[in-house]
Order: sequence, then structure tokens, then C-alpha cells
Amino acid sequence: MPFNAMVSAKLAAYVYALADPREKGALKDRIFYIGKGNGNRCFSHAQIETDGAPLNEGEHKLAKIREIRSAGNDVEVLIVSHGLTDTQAFSLETALIPLLGDTNKVAGHGDREFWLIENHVKELYDRPIERGDIDLLRGNVLFVSLNKQDATKLLKGVDDEVAHATLGNWNLNVRDSRRVDCVIGVKNSLILSIFETEKTSDNITRFDRLSAPIKGAHGRSRFFGTRRGDLEERLRGRTVRQDGQVLSKIRPGAGCQFFPAMA
Repeated sequence: MPFNAMVSAKLAAYVYALADPREKGALKDRIFYIGKGNGNRCFSHAQIETDGAPLNEGEHKLAKIREIRSAGNDVEVLIVSHGLTDTQAFSLETALIPLLGDTNKVAGHGDREFWLIENHVKELYDRPIERGDIDLLRGNVLFVSLNKQDATKLLKGVDDEVAHATLGNWNLNVRDSRRVDCVIGVKNSLILSIFETEKTSDNITRFDRLSAPIKGAHGRSRFFGTRRGDLEERLRGRTVRQDGQVLSKIRPGAGCQFFPAMA
């Protein structure tokens, strides 16, 4: 029986499953279709089958529904999860569909993000980045150590907190500070944050020079920059390499390492 308007409103977007009541085994053996819907979408397949139209070769679910009804049964409709946004429902649908094999003929939305084999995961997230493949990294790069920072807090932190941790204060001479094109925060050699530095009209990097706290010690530089969330999304958790050398591995005892622009 279809849902009324109040029930539909409460359900919002949802993921549903169609099950064969004749099967008495585990739930995974009874389900033959998973879909995403709003309102009465979960009942629509049975309605289409009731119309009696000839079935296309690819209509696995409708053939199954007709088979169940011919045996004197009704298809069991299960609401897997509800109260979702459309995006959440699409994601859950996509994650569940591969469990059914060919029964769900249509692939879910964004299915490349789910059910990845180990090598695919490593290809996406554990493969070192070649410096020359990223335009911003071809410039003058300053890698800074965030090893003393709480990575979980930084990943969840607001831009100001991430900027404070990444942009300074770093023990870098004035000459190199004037040339820095990007500052990359790393923890145990893995990228956490990326900032593109601001430039003056003369293409000089903007930074504040902080006096050394101890007489005779080096001064430090705090940079001004814009967070590159687009690059962070692609590169976070990966190392940077050039000619076989891991650039993002900061040498022991150093807080940062500067690499001049590529030729």
C-alpha cells in the first residue's frame, strides 16, 4: 500500500530493497534489487509489472516480480535507510548495489568510489606524487613539519587554525622567504595542508619577519597565503617525490625544508 503524504515527508530520500518472500535464508539471499527513492518510488516497479507490458531482456527485477506474483506472493519492500539527503541516498545505494551482482543492471551513482580492490586504493591515495605533475609544486616549495600537531584536529579544524599551524613561524632565511610560492604542511612525510603564498606587485612573497627570541639565533618567517583545498583533496596523505627523492620527508631536527623551483 502506498505511503501517505505525511509518511513520505518523514522518509525524505531513502534507500530501499526488494526481497523475494519465498526465500527463507539470510536477508542477502532474499534481496534482488536495491534502489534510491522519494515518496512511493519503492512501489513503482511492482506497478510497472502490473501493467502487463512485455519485458525487455534487461528487466531482471520486473521479471523477478512477475515470477513472485505468479506464485501467489507479493514482493517484500524494505526501507534500508531513510531521512537522507539525495547525495547520501545515492552514496548508500551505490555502496550496496555490488552485493547483488547482475540483478541491479544499472550501476549506482559514483560507483568508482566503492568496493575498491587494495591496489586501486593504493593507486588513488598511496601513490607518491611526482612534483613535476602539479603546477604549483613546480615553483619554490617550502615543506614544513606538522609532526607536533594533532593531525585529527587539523583535518577537522577551521581555515584559521590550519593556516596558523602551516604558515609560520619557520626558520628560513630572508632570500628564500621572498621566493616561496607554496607552503606544504606534512606529518610523517604525508601532506596535510597546502597554501599558495600571496605576492606583492613585484612578485615578492608576502611574509612577516619575526625577530629571533635568542640573541644570535636566526629570525623566522610567517607567510601570508590562501589555502588550496582543491589540491588538498587530491594530494592529502601522499608524499612528494622528485628524481627518486622524497621531498616531503623533512630531515631530523629541521622544522622545514625549502626546494627551489624546477628548471
